Amino acid sequence: MKYIFITILHNMKLNAILNKGFELAPGTRISNGPDVRSNILKTDLMMWTAGVHSVDEFDNTVYYYKIGEFPEIKTKDEMDQKGTAYTFYFLREAQGFVTDLWFVKDNGIYVRDGFLITYVNKIEEGATFKASLTETFKAASGEYGEFVFTKKEVEAAKQNFEPFSLDDFNLDNMGFKYTNFDHFYKSSNAQRIHKAHYFTLGARNNSAIPMKIVSYCTALECLFSTAKTEINHRIAERVAAMLGTSQEDKKDLFKFIKKAYDYRSTIVHGSNIKGSEETLAPVSIRLDSILRQLLSGNHEIFTKSDSEIDEFFIELIFN
Repeated sequence: MKYIFITILHNMKLNAILNKGFELAPGTRISNGPDVRSNILKTDLMMWTAGVHSVDEFDNTVYYYKIGEFPEIKTKDEMDQKGTAYTFYFLREAQGFVTDLWFVKDNGIYVRDGFLITYVNKIEEGATFKASLTETFKAASGEYGEFVFTKKEVEAAKQNFEPFSLDDFNLDNMGFKYTNFDHFYKSSNAQRIHKAHYFTLGARNNSAIPMKIVSYCTALECLFSTAKTEINHRIAERVAAMLGTSQEDKKDLFKFIKKAYDYRSTIVHGSNIKGSEETLAPVSIRLDSILRQLLSGNHEIFTKSDSEIDEFFIELIFN
């Protein structure tokens, strides 16, 4: 069974027209050109099943598309059993590329609706499936609008992109509409980095800057916390030690994290914050940048035990 998958990268703009598209992996591309989009969408099949409004939404957008084959699926009945799940699977893969774009620079790009077209010989004789995700990311500043990427920046994002393997597809372990949250439970043995990714994703998905700050601070706790006391002091000290490039830089980072935690404490305890969105936006932007540095660094220390992390930072701080 052959397939074509397509979804919009909402709020993304490219600084050049890429007709066939930019290849992320074999069979997987992004494009803003009209030709491929029209060939996939401007068909009687898509007009009838997806509808004119859904098809027209793709006009003047950057879109993500995949072309391939399901070698193990031979009949329409077999495809019907897995079609929607595969659509979610590919949507999560596209969302993974959106995260790779975030690692290049802060943005408000997201994916929402994905369409899967499956057929044997002719597209018009095939079937379609649709799935939708709930996360709609915003920039750390709360900014809405378009975010322009150059081909060089897309190339940088591609370096981290890992397409999903059809061999790993499992109906019993699909995130479907909502992200997986098994990491909350001890039995999952989730690493710190995975939990930090989850809360960073939550920050990016929230429109309210105060709640972005709460989620970013929680992500920092996932990475650095090894005790239940003096948490804000410990996190500030360790962020400064790991990222600071000079004594002044370390002091500045330490003071900033402490300040961010003051905001967090006020928010989570239900008190009102002094200031406004404009005064809080720089805090959210800097926290976003700090998390980007930490999560992209693949630091081995975040895979260690609490005692090993404590010893690492004692050595780092005092040396």
